[in-house]
Amino acid sequence: MNEQFTHIVNPHSADIPVDPLAWLSTLGGPASLFIQGADTERTRAVVTLLHGNEPSGMFAIHRLLREGLEPATNLLLVLVSVEAALLEPLFRYRAYPSERDMNRSFNPPYSDCAGRIAKQLLQLLEEHKPEAVLDVHNTSGKSPSFAVSTQQSWPHESLAAIFTERLVITQLRMGSLMEQSKPEMPVLTVECGGAQEQSAHDLAYRGLLEYFTCKQLFHVEHGLDMDIYHDPIRLELEQGLRLAFASSPVLGVDMTLLDQVDQFNFRAVPPGTLLGWVRSPEVLDRLRVADAKGNNRFDQFFELCGNKLQTNAPQKLFMVTTRPDIALSDCLLYSAVESEHERVHLEPEANGA
Repeated sequence: MNEQFTHIVNPHSADIPVDPLAWLSTLGGPASLFIQGADTERTRAVVTLLHGNEPSGMFAIHRLLREGLEPATNLLLVLVSVEAALLEPLFRYRAYPSERDMNRSFNPPYSDCAGRIAKQLLQLLEEHKPEAVLDVHNTSGKSPSFAVSTQQSWPHESLAAIFTERLVITQLRMGSLMEQSKPEMPVLTVECGGAQEQSAHDLAYRGLLEYFTCKQLFHVEHGLDMDIYHDPIRLELEQGLRLAFASSPVLGVDMTLLDQVDQFNFRAVPPGTLLGWVRSPEVLDRLRVADAKGNNRFDQFFELCGNKLQTNAPQKLFMVTTRPDIALSDCLLYSAVESEHERVHLEPEANGA
């Protein structure tokens, strides 16, 4: 796997292949593109393809490069897991096989391939000192858009408002890029929606177009109501657990989840909502609901009724996946209890514009 970044300065739109996959193939590995803007004293950054199976940000950047527009400020555009994205079948692999998840690699030691790439990316950000960083992702299951931040602040809220009306504030720390956020460089994760959905690609394009061209980044043009969710948990499954997705229990597996369990993404689910079935109560010992302090809070969110796994508190589920490999290697879902949910109104004058 190529660990060295390709650095491209002011690419000309006529030199960008029409086919986004052909363009991606020319990069050869992790790549940064620097584009001079109208205001050369400021820079904005976008990172995408941290996960090779999440292409919306790449499609949007390709389209915007082809259009040849002049950005309001300098741009630093970084595409990371290019080789993983190009493995057949295309956009299937979250990380290059046998390598660590890139978005779990932004804390030292940077001793493996993913860590060394992450360190180079952080050095790029330190060199360019962008006024904001967007980390553009997709969910693996069907989902509306949302954003994630490690802190609640006006810059994070106004960045999120470019793309969505949902913002998750998390205290979970896993070595993700958004944990590098600083007052002078807010970092926001944007989940554009499902990786296979054209609406997610369109949202990434519209949002990045505004991010590239607006003169005042931390300003909301019109009042906006935003749903904010605090302190989510992760439902993690032990690796080696036999998992299936189906409409009824599957013989021979430890856990069967509803084949359309991702229908619950950002839906308020009441207590008693069925998520799936387990082979035996002992399977619960192989599940963990982790909060930011490392506590297992399974009993506060879920319960077993007979062999049925169901919710036991009003909550909002998100990032629910229907891919067994992602459910086992990362997590099945995130959830926030409804009592931690608030709705705020962003006023245009709140920033003093």
